[in-house]
Amino acid sequence: MKFRTNLNQIDSLFWCLYVMKHGMFKYEQLTNHFTAHQDGKRDEVMRLREGAKALKQSTGIKFTLSAIETDIMSIMTLRAFQVLVHLNSLNAVFVNPLNRVYVEFISDAVSNKPIYLIKCVDNKTPRLVMTQATDHELTSLRATHYRIENVQKPMKAVSAYTVADLTEIYQRLKLQIMPKMKKQEMYDAILKKLLL
Repeated sequence: MKFRTNLNQIDSLFWCLYVMKHGMFKYEQLTNHFTAHQDGKRDEVMRLREGAKALKQSTGIKFTLSAIETDIMSIMTLRAFQVLVHLNSLNAVFVNPLNRVYVEFISDAVSNKPIYLIKCVDNKTPRLVMTQATDHELTSLRATHYRIENVQKPMKAVSAYTVADLTEIYQRLKLQIMPKMKKQEMYDAILKKLLL
């Protein structure tokens, strides 16, 4: 299964979520994408209103209901996507291969639910490619890319890192360390690179 969003398709993350939930066949059978888009968003907002409190308690994800609703109803943000993936008990890994960073949204690692690998095609357009991830792909990704733990705050404060920690992140991101770089300079360069 390979799902590719195209340039004239707005709200790529919503359509990835749609395919994850309903499957590629149902997506291909849609005759009116606009109606499916509006209905799907409305349904997700209703489910979120019902399950937001339980979701916060079970996952520890911090969010405000109004902010996520706004993000869902406009062009879906990665933060809203994260909340909806967990709300629907789905598994996804979002990757920006150009920046060598990824974030995991795993809500059910125990069952045999597939993990969807969503790759950003480039940083200028909203084009995404989604496939079902293999164990080999996930192992390789985890070994070669930097994992962002929190979508809202990709890095802790500079004081939380040693120079050795920042050097390791530098190597993972394939950045070139300049001679006599200060800790703050290293931190700032890494922060600029941590774009999903």
